[in-house]
Amino acid sequence: MAPGDRSEREIVASRSAVGRDAPAVERSVRRAAWEGVLAAAAAVATATAVSSVVLGRHYLADVVMVYLLVAVLVSLRYGYGPSIGAAVTSVLCFNFFFIPPYHTFAVADPRHLVTFAVMFGVAVIISGLTRRVRDESHAARRFSEEAKLATARAETEQLRSALLSSVSHDLRTPLAIIKGSATAVLDERVAAPARREMAEAIVEEADRLNRLVQNLLDMTRLEAGALVVHREWHALEEVIGSALARVEGLLTDRPVETEVAPDVALVPIDAVLVEQALVNLLENAAKHTPAGTPIALRARRDGDAVEVEIADRGEGISPDEAERVFDKFYRGRSDRRGSGLGLTICKGIVSAHGGRIWVEPHDGAGLSVRFTLPIEGEPPALVDEREEATS
Repeated sequence: MAPGDRSEREIVASRSAVGRDAPAVERSVRRAAWEGVLAAAAAVATATAVSSVVLGRHYLADVVMVYLLVAVLVSLRYGYGPSIGAAVTSVLCFNFFFIPPYHTFAVADPRHLVTFAVMFGVAVIISGLTRRVRDESHAARRFSEEAKLATARAETEQLRSALLSSVSHDLRTPLAIIKGSATAVLDERVAAPARREMAEAIVEEADRLNRLVQNLLDMTRLEAGALVVHREWHALEEVIGSALARVEGLLTDRPVETEVAPDVALVPIDAVLVEQALVNLLENAAKHTPAGTPIALRARRDGDAVEVEIADRGEGISPDEAERVFDKFYRGRSDRRGSGLGLTICKGIVSAHGGRIWVEPHDGAGLSVRFTLPIEGEPPALVDEREEATS
């Protein structure tokens, strides 16, 4: 709301809201009101001076329009009260400086009274309309903000619900298996082979729980914008090997074909993040493919980037799913154990590196997930180990 356009009701409401600060609020309101009055007087004085120099006393209709413009501008900036003051002052100045007898408020021709009345009435009407437009604009804006807040609250609630429904089951399942297996291991009546199987189940579910928690933490960092990429030159083959080692337990019954092109040596990446993306993709491939089917992991140079591909021989996905697999909490038709965050995190990591990630069918069967990692700058020179040993 513009200064000087505070109603008595609003002043009372402000006093009740601020309590002990009521005197300060009242002083602020009075100061704003005086600012509006002084601004209106200054605007009318400026209009009078400009009209006297530019228009003179022979273009009275134009002078009236200038005064009406002043009333509109004052109403837009300072509100209805100062605008009415500007209208009254404009009529008085118009009579004093432009209507004979000059420099007096006497009216020689009674018809001029009608001119003054019309001038004042038009100014009041325009000020009222301007006030209404401004108030409606403000109301449309305090509503737009409320709509945005309501939308944000709805999205937050939807995200919270999706998170709880997606994670609660995935947390309970491994915890229940770990508790049941640990209870069986402690039971001395259980045979040793069975106890070993239970211990292996504990390790497997603990790893699964750890991956789920890691995905949740990574997703939180992505949502908060706290994912910082620390690029350094790394041998991509070593990063791939480290990722394979982390998911070795998931790939025991699946042959993994690894192929890194000779021209892919050092790449500027955050090794920890890229390794996590590879782990998520390998875990996803193992989860959606039958036992015994191969998984291929390839890396090749593609212009100023490296393209990495993880291909499997599973059932694949439909074209409409290809557009949704990277959405938060989205699970495929055959996915009943995942949290729906793995591919979302991969997309965030790849995007943070300036690359892109997508899926496509793999040779008519299975799925191929590909992503690119841009190569910027020149890698450091590689030193041959044999030369280093002899030097």
